[in-house]
Amino acid sequence: MNNFDFAIILTSTINPGDMPNLVRKDVETRFNDYKKSFNFWINNKNIKKIIFIENSGYDLTFFRTLAKSNQHKEIDIISTNSNNSFDKKLGKGYGQYLCLKEVFNSSEISKKTNYFIDIAGRHCIKNFNSILKDIISNNTDIYINLSDNLKYAHCNMYGGSKKFFLDYVLPELEKTNDSINSIFENRIANATLKAVSGGMSLSKTPVYHDIEGYMGTNGKKYKISIFKEIKLFFFRKLKIYFFNHKKY
Repeated sequence: MNNFDFAIILTSTINPGDMPNLVRKDVETRFNDYKKSFNFWINNKNIKKIIFIENSGYDLTFFRTLAKSNQHKEIDIISTNSNNSFDKKLGKGYGQYLCLKEVFNSSEISKKTNYFIDIAGRHCIKNFNSILKDIISNNTDIYINLSDNLKYAHCNMYGGSKKFFLDYVLPELEKTNDSINSIFENRIANATLKAVSGGMSLSKTPVYHDIEGYMGTNGKKYKISIFKEIKLFFFRKLKIYFFNHKKY
């Protein structure tokens, strides 16, 4: 895995202000979420490049200090106030779009890296190393789980080439508007389908991510039961079987 050059992007909003459809709003609570997550990612030996972007103008001293103490990694810490620059009716997904746009405009890491894994900044992905191994073995332009007849993308963690992000993800995310039900996850799914139509390769059977963290919309903790873990494991095995056998 050491030969695979990639960067993770952690998009963050510590002070969401009056963002609608958001239960986990307490600033201190969210700050602690991000501190825990950042520690998790910075201590993963398989991750050499991290881009952390925060869009509410919050003091990032904690993150900058931790980044400086890890000089064996390349870490960009980017601060913006873009969360306060748009109509909140567009939703938090539009804020994520502005974060990604800023990453590719100003991150030094983004200028010299060709593969990115976008991760919700408050979350730890417990099986990340297994997912990374699968990304490398798949060797595709896009790594993402789609559902709901390919209309919904599971965006707590997904990956893709720089071309995928620049040519497809960003143009689609600009159309994010929660008030007309044009949500972030639908836009990413649409970007994926357009990219595949344009000739980019898509991973057929991504590993389902095991999230440690809390959902912003309802405040509930992510939890996968043993039964669901077993179900997802065998469901993926079946998908791999059918994709690998032409006669079905």
